[in-house]
Amino acid sequence: MPTYYNPVVFSLIVRYLIKAAQDKRAVPYFELENLFGLSHNMAGFYAGCVGNFCQEQGWPLLNSLVINTKNCQPSEGFDGYLPEDKSWGNCLSECWAYFHVTTPREQQVRNFSGLTKLLRDWSLNTALND
Repeated sequence: MPTYYNPVVFSLIVRYLIKAAQDKRAVPYFELENLFGLSHNMAGFYAGCVGNFCQEQGWPLLNSLVINTKNCQPSEGFDGYLPEDKSWGNCLSECWAYFHVTTPREQQVRNFSGLTKLLRDWSLNTALND
């Protein structure tokens, strides 16, 4: 490993990308750069390390989530990780499915449970009286 490789930064980036996969979203390079204090080249270096790690672990390619904002796709370095029989979109879908977190219906709706009545009552009693 190069002397500029930091295992703590690598660990945090992997965790961050897992969270992004759970949230079913992509991560622009600039987001990694800003959050982890990396240059653009270093963000790409760590994305490559993540790809190597995922391949060794038999995981979906978390580095497929890292995109440039010019064309909303991974940079050219990702091509070396892309299996011949898969598209980048397949890799995204695999990440999102593999790291999907299931929650019971109660948790999915808890922030909205009872909200309709609460909003209606507030609107009728407060907003319309002002």
